[in-house]
Amino acid sequence: MNTKIVCLALFSLMATTSTLLPASAIADSDDRNYRDGKQQSEHSANRQANTPQRAERERAQRVERNNPQRVERERPQRAERQERGEQKPAVVQQQRYTQPRRSTATTPRRTFHIERPRHISRPNYFRHVPPSRYYRGIHIYRPYGYLYPGFGFYYSDHDAFRWIAFTALTLTISNQLDEPQQRMHEQAMIRATSADVGDTLYWDDGHTSGSVTVLHIGIDSRGREQREFRQSVSTHGRTETSYASAYLKANGTWEVLRSR
Repeated sequence: MNTKIVCLALFSLMATTSTLLPASAIADSDDRNYRDGKQQSEHSANRQANTPQRAERERAQRVERNNPQRVERERPQRAERQERGEQKPAVVQQQRYTQPRRSTATTPRRTFHIERPRHISRPNYFRHVPPSRYYRGIHIYRPYGYLYPGFGFYYSDHDAFRWIAFTALTLTISNQLDEPQQRMHEQAMIRATSADVGDTLYWDDGHTSGSVTVLHIGIDSRGREQREFRQSVSTHGRTETSYASAYLKANGTWEVLRSR
């Protein structure tokens, strides 16, 4: 019986001593807490010590900004800027162009003269072509004037592929024009596809002259560029004017919408 009691006491003593921390660990913990507390106190002391210096620096900066001599020096510069009306440029957000640009075009903004080409290259040129035909799915219809392949200063249907549909805009007065005059007017239409609103492309040859004016540039509901033109031809005291609208297709060719 006594042996059992002794064994139980020894077992309890061993369990109690195993949960106790070593003395070295306790000492390390105390040292660490002491160092952390010392660093915090030093940081607080330094911050308090720097507060008067910081306040002194800010006070000196305010005094410099409010210095009467400096204000007097900058006063002429401010007055000069106000006289010029200078303002800080506003930040303009770039937006995608969706609205058409319009112009009455009563007073053309710029004029460009179309001259005869100095050198004419006519690859596989032939004169006798039908007034109505198709080239790569594009209807070529030239009921008035001279019949020839190409358009403007492009002397083959292949070279004039982008603008070949404009042959449908031929005026009846073209019957009184020769081929160079007719081609100069067509070249004015080609130049109008890259001109700005209000620009006028004109040509003259003796008693005959013509012009093409860009009236409107916009974007339709399908995202295609659309242009409106006014063309006019005068010869021997007679003048003919018409209006046309065309849009740029995805393949780079122009398609005529309507003419009047």
